Amino acid sequence: MRKKRMTGFFMAALLSLAGAVSVPAAFEPSTETSYNMAVQSQDALDGLDVTVKERTVSAMTNLFAEKDVELKVSGIKGSSLKADMRVTTEESSIESYYRDGYYYTTTSEGNIKKQMERSEMWEKINSHIYLDMTSNYLKMLCSETAGDGTVTYRFAATPETLGDYSRKLLGGSSRDQGVVIDSLQGTMKTDKEGHVLERDIDMIYTVTSGDSSETFLSNIEADFRQGGEMVNVALPVLSGYKELEPEKPAETITPLVRTVYVTADVNVRASGDLGAVILGGFSAGSGVTQTGYTSGGWIQVQYKEATGYIWGEYVSETKPVITISGSGTMYAVADVNIRSRYGSDGEILGVLAKGQSIDITGTTDNGWVRVKYLGHVGYIFGDYLSWSEPVTQNYVENGRISGVVTEASYGSLTIQRDDGQGIALFNTVYAELELADTIYTGDWVEIYYSGSGAPYTASRVVDSISHEDGEEPVACTVDGVVAFISGGKLELSCSDGIYRIFDISEADIERPARPKEGEYVMVTWMSATGGAETRNIHAIRIMG
Repeated sequence: MRKKRMTGFFMAALLSLAGAVSVPAAFEPSTETSYNMAVQSQDALDGLDVTVKERTVSAMTNLFAEKDVELKVSGIKGSSLKADMRVTTEESSIESYYRDGYYYTTTSEGNIKKQMERSEMWEKINSHIYLDMTSNYLKMLCSETAGDGTVTYRFAATPETLGDYSRKLLGGSSRDQGVVIDSLQGTMKTDKEGHVLERDIDMIYTVTSGDSSETFLSNIEADFRQGGEMVNVALPVLSGYKELEPEKPAETITPLVRTVYVTADVNVRASGDLGAVILGGFSAGSGVTQTGYTSGGWIQVQYKEATGYIWGEYVSETKPVITISGSGTMYAVADVNIRSRYGSDGEILGVLAKGQSIDITGTTDNGWVRVKYLGHVGYIFGDYLSWSEPVTQNYVENGRISGVVTEASYGSLTIQRDDGQGIALFNTVYAELELADTIYTGDWVEIYYSGSGAPYTASRVVDSISHEDGEEPVACTVDGVVAFISGGKLELSCSDGIYRIFDISEADIERPARPKEGEYVMVTWMSATGGAETRNIHAIRIMG
């Protein structure tokens, strides 16, 4: 089966069906009669226009498969039966026709036609829409009549009451495949004239092989749109269909034993037919024992202890590379090529540098990772990628940095960096000091250093600012936004881009109230360095 997840509704339905059919209920003769008349009256109509949607769910794997049928039939009452039927599944879509006693379809041999009796075609039609299911096969039957005259019939059946009809419900299956119906229930709705409008069937069946078994729920919804009116079946030009020789069957099986590989998740069916019951499935990459192939494009395979069929376009003689979808961000552990396909022979689309990140979309079973690269699909060999972001190497050798001194003491120096990267701390015990006289808070300095930080090791410190004895300080004022204030400390994000910390314990506050965080203020202090200080500044006035 294909990898589609079953909804909670289907799981609940599967669990409830087994209990639902166990409730006994007797037939009401009038209900049974009207139900049978509605079923059998379809033969008296001129035409049918029906769509069928079928969904089969595995209770074991929680995966499901779908089938759609579109059917138009005219000339039911007479001998000129005409039909156009399209069956679409995940494997393929096949359209077939019936006209003037010939059945037209497409096989691996091309467009063919073969003689077919009207009754045989009518049986093929009913194998998809289950219209000939009369009360003979049902255990329960009741009805509800709506105000508009429509009637809904509710029915159920068991393996015992279904009898031979189970072969139609389990299309293409044989006894050695171990397929049995566990329960069946559903509804049929008719209009006020008694014509069938809708049919809904829920069927649980089990496939047993040796000691293992798998249970499936099939839901079949049929919508009848003819309403008793004429149905126009416009067939295409059928002159290009080659007639089969009378003795040659429409479907032939050629023996061929070999190992093949499944290229995508695929259904295993009971026979080489899109309408055949599903026995289970193979997942992409599985090795399968092929025992033959059909003229209709199916591969006959050994499935568990029985024979099954998978669509031929899903197998290959060589083991395919399977990609499993995924998402996330990975990082290059070394410089690595991004290629157009999952192999070293793929075209190089670009290079992912060491430490660089990239979005992934899946992984292959041969060790490659599928990625998004400049709007393209690319592949990187998995050994060169890691889910963990690499640790940044921050060791600096023979570096140079400049900034304003915020703290200075013996053997230690902290500066506000000019490059906007915050503060930097240096060990200056072994540094060569090139000073005009000494280092003060607010001096602009150059430092040559090595190391990984906290602190760096300074090898040379250059401070060209001279501090003359008796130099008169000048008043400096700066404006900014209060970032923090507590007690006698105020931290200001200044409009000149510098973050300054003031001692305001002795400052005059020339404003209605003490500043608060987020407020705009102006601070004045006396400076001998032209206002270059950033910490421990004694404010004399706060305004604004």
